[in-house]
Amino acid sequence: MAEGEDSGDALAPPLRLWVRRIGVYCDENQKTWLVAPEEDTGTVKARIRRVQVPLGQAVRPSHLPVSHLPHMWQLSEGQRYRDSNSRIWGIEHHLMITGVEELLLKLLPSD
Repeated sequence: MAEGEDSGDALAPPLRLWVRRIGVYCDENQKTWLVAPEEDTGTVKARIRRVQVPLGQAVRPSHLPVSHLPHMWQLSEGQRYRDSNSRIWGIEHHLMITGVEELLLKLLPSD
């Protein structure tokens, strides 16, 4: 995307996202992503934005509160993510919005 554009397609999505603490994930390049769960008519979604925040001390997944969000996402074939619970998440969009990279993932029904 050219400089100065407000929105458009982003580059390749991260290969992996690991939880660092509540609402903060880290990718394979140590970039931080803020994650917020959303629910739309019973469908679980995750809005994920790449925002630089101090990494701080990582929290053990066992010390995190119960959440619909997984401890880890990994990009797999077909531009989908598989989470740490073996669930599949589709990419609804992957955009640059006013200079912020954003992913919107949707939990797909299990077969």
